[in-house]
Amino acid sequence: MIKKLEIIFILFVLYATVANAQNINPTDDQVYIEREIMVIRMTMSAEDKAFLLHEDNKYSEVYVPADVTISNSQLDEEVLNVGVRLRGNSSRGHLKKAFKIDFKEFGGGKFHGYKKFNLKPDVNDPTLIRELLTMHLYRLMEVPAQRVTPVQLFMNEEYMGAYLNLEQIDDEFVDSRFGHEDGFLYKCAWGATLQDNGQVFNTNLFESKINEDTDTRAELEQFVKILNNTSDKDFVEEIEKVFSVDRYLRQMAVEALTGHWDGYSYNQNNFYLFYNEQTGLVEFLPYDTDNTWGISWGSRDWATRNLGSFYRAGNPRPLSSRILDVEAYKDTYFDYLRFLFENYFNEEYLYPIFDHYEALLDELIQADTYYSLGFGFSYEDFKSSYDFGKIDHVKYGLRGFLKTRTEYGLEDLPTILGVEDSGYALFPNPSDENRFYLQASTADLEVEVYTIDGRKLATEVNRAGSKKMEVSIRGGIQPGIYLIKIDQQLVKWVKK
Repeated sequence: MIKKLEIIFILFVLYATVANAQNINPTDDQVYIEREIMVIRMTMSAEDKAFLLHEDNKYSEVYVPADVTISNSQLDEEVLNVGVRLRGNSSRGHLKKAFKIDFKEFGGGKFHGYKKFNLKPDVNDPTLIRELLTMHLYRLMEVPAQRVTPVQLFMNEEYMGAYLNLEQIDDEFVDSRFGHEDGFLYKCAWGATLQDNGQVFNTNLFESKINEDTDTRAELEQFVKILNNTSDKDFVEEIEKVFSVDRYLRQMAVEALTGHWDGYSYNQNNFYLFYNEQTGLVEFLPYDTDNTWGISWGSRDWATRNLGSFYRAGNPRPLSSRILDVEAYKDTYFDYLRFLFENYFNEEYLYPIFDHYEALLDELIQADTYYSLGFGFSYEDFKSSYDFGKIDHVKYGLRGFLKTRTEYGLEDLPTILGVEDSGYALFPNPSDENRFYLQASTADLEVEVYTIDGRKLATEVNRAGSKKMEVSIRGGIQPGIYLIKIDQQLVKWVKK
């Protein structure tokens, strides 16, 4: 390990904290098993099925009664007389419908502690797993986020296709993350900019979800006033009294890295806020992350957008803009991005996950006659979208997005310690090879190479001239961020 450096390198502490922290999110249980298929069979009257699928009823909120059988490797149970209705917003216009199951709608009880299932076909995503992947990264980064499991759905024995079942964000969700339900939960819709203009009292923008009878919105209003009106001098002290800043910095890192433009920072959309009465802090909960990993409905390329300015400049986004205006917060944000690149957002971690779901969903997609009814996707599109395929609004396949986001994103990260005034230059940086060069006034520098978590790597150092050294790393290394100790200074070096 690096010892006795005059420079205190706080990333080591940060990375150890992230890697060893008790994650706020629960792990898989009997219901939400992320890496396997859940089978759901609905049985209802022919008339009720026709009602749910009829074009004239696409905006209906009416529940119809049904019996459901739910099975996976841990359970196989029938639940009688549940409620089923359509769900979603723009997704209602597609022939492959999204459904909500409410286990209590007609007098029943919870199913293994859950009141509702959200069955989403994510018809805009040919892989079906962009939302799953993004929520997976959020949970890894200890951001309160939904659990997800793939589903094979049948209705009156008709195969309706492949779906995702996403955990309902409600009082059970809050209790499972924070250990209680004391406080207020708001579902925030498009237009919820968090400006101090009275919008927090707009129940269409901020829909109250728990403890509505005692909610005056005073705590939400106070949070927004501090966010917008506190002076720069006092901002850090005051915002940390009312908002969970560190978890939001983690959220922004995943948001930017996955190109989640349909969230708060860019599109003022798709998030929840939870006022935690026991801590006095507002918590940010991401939501609806299917428009990620290169999906774009315009000309913007989310794989190349600068990580340092992901939020929408020129439009009010005070929660992101004011926080990133604080140098210490922005440094931590970049540190979380480095942690993601090094540990999760790379080929070594993600390629096996891509391969798993491509194989897991293969037969489900081949047999899904509703799959092509959204955007005309074919089975071949499903296969290519796990790779480098591009189809209309899907600008990148998963591997293509990962490759491009990594290449551009690593260049966006600021140098940990600069070399401008140090009397030497390190190049190339980033590099495609397992070596780099040092140009200095002398070639008698002590050079060591470390992983981002402090593990020293074996190197071979050769003179390449009177004032130039070639440093090669033995045994090969994965793409990512490395630390170069040059005498008593640390410099970031990126292997592409």
